[in-house]
Amino acid sequence: MSEVPRLLKRAEQYVRQTKYREALVLYDEAIRLEPKNAEGWCQRAAAKIEMERFSEAVADCDQALLLNPNYADAWSKKGLALYQLEQYVPALAAATRAAALNANDATAWYVKGICLEETGKSEEAEIAYAKSLELEIILDIKEEKNRVRK
Repeated sequence: MSEVPRLLKRAEQYVRQTKYREALVLYDEAIRLEPKNAEGWCQRAAAKIEMERFSEAVADCDQALLLNPNYADAWSKKGLALYQLEQYVPALAAATRAAALNANDATAWYVKGICLEETGKSEEAEIAYAKSLELEIILDIKEEKNRVRK
């Protein structure tokens, strides 16, 4: 395994432990070593969202999307960060793109629902919320099956 995947994996472990500052150091190093690695930018955005550094997260998502315009997770994280910044129309556009690229992204559907609600489209919001809930239930069932198997 090369250095960058190892750094990203360690950083992800720090994120799971809510050690975001430590994770950012590793993400920064991974990006310095491989600035054209969209995954590094997207993962760093996720950590910045957890730290409530939403504008920085949007910038990282934008960089990931410059490198890979069809990176569903980057669109999803961008939508979430924009929602937190109360930029509902661009957040809706990002969440809609994420859901189009990955119809199983529960977060994208949820953000889409919230943004539709915020922009006065309650009926459309209910559909997005229902899809998000359906996906969350499916993910919970899969997780439970995996836990039982271990």
